[in-house]
Amino acid sequence: MKAAVFKEKNLLVVEEVPDPKPKDDEVVMKVSYCAICGSDLHRYHYGMMSPGTIMGHEYSGIVVEVGKGVKGFKPGDRVTRSGGKINPGRDLPNFPPRYSAKERGFLPLRPGAYAQYLATPENLLLKLPDSLGELEASLIEPLTVSLHMIRISNIRLGDKVIVLGAGPIGLLAQQCAALAGAVQVYVSDINPARLKAASELGAHRVFNPSRVNLVQEVVALTGGLGADLAFECAGAKPTLQQACEAVKMGGRVMVVALAWERVDCLPVEWVGREVEVKACYGSLNSEWLISLALMAEKKIQTKPMITQIIGLEEIQEAFQELLKPDTPQVQVVVRCN
Repeated sequence: MKAAVFKEKNLLVVEEVPDPKPKDDEVVMKVSYCAICGSDLHRYHYGMMSPGTIMGHEYSGIVVEVGKGVKGFKPGDRVTRSGGKINPGRDLPNFPPRYSAKERGFLPLRPGAYAQYLATPENLLLKLPDSLGELEASLIEPLTVSLHMIRISNIRLGDKVIVLGAGPIGLLAQQCAALAGAVQVYVSDINPARLKAASELGAHRVFNPSRVNLVQEVVALTGGLGADLAFECAGAKPTLQQACEAVKMGGRVMVVALAWERVDCLPVEWVGREVEVKACYGSLNSEWLISLALMAEKKIQTKPMITQIIGLEEIQEAFQELLKPDTPQVQVVVRCN
């Protein structure tokens, strides 16, 4: 089969690799779509990944073969990724005690879905309902990350929130915040294509912080108080500081963005308002089912986000394009077959 293989910093090569064979508890799926994730871009750009890795963790496809111990799936089932077995309570991440997201690319990883076929344990898959297409379903993973952030943010009915960064995570967080009861959702980004998508998805106001003072705009819109919540989904140099300054007395900043370089942080501007800053990462296994239901019920829209569908052979060019700050692309999805 063909797969996109990481060779070195800023280089993916599509080449022939062995077809996967299922273990007893695994299925082999023919990958329909795999969405390009920002974390993949970062590891590609900074070289923070072992050569020979096949990336891709936002996918959907069709089961073509099952291991002899598999009971829940059969060839022909349409599937997407899931988080695994649902357990009561909060399961701690299965990472080393001093885990750093920056180094995840060097941990032992299964081959990913920038490939024609993928072998995966059956407990890491969900069946797709008839109402949900495979293209939309490739965005279940980023939706679940966004949904997790919203659910642990303590958002309340009537809150006014600001989303910094209108990439896929930010655009999905924008929609989740509205569903969770935010009465006003503002979105900030320097990319015109992403601001256009945010507007189409229902943002009440969008801002380009390279042209306006974002903090002043948010404070003015909230009667001089500041936003109740800020969701930092950009990871750009100024955005953490902007988020902390934009919230009200006792406001909360949720940080989901993985900034790979040092960012601005001047606490004297906001510690006096007792602003709370909380990181969020990944999701709970049960939240994948919520994401699947939201998409199946058309509560989440993906059409304005998906700006390009490419073939596997075009993936190197697409990664290079997505690294450009002024790219017209928002979410690029790879059609793997």
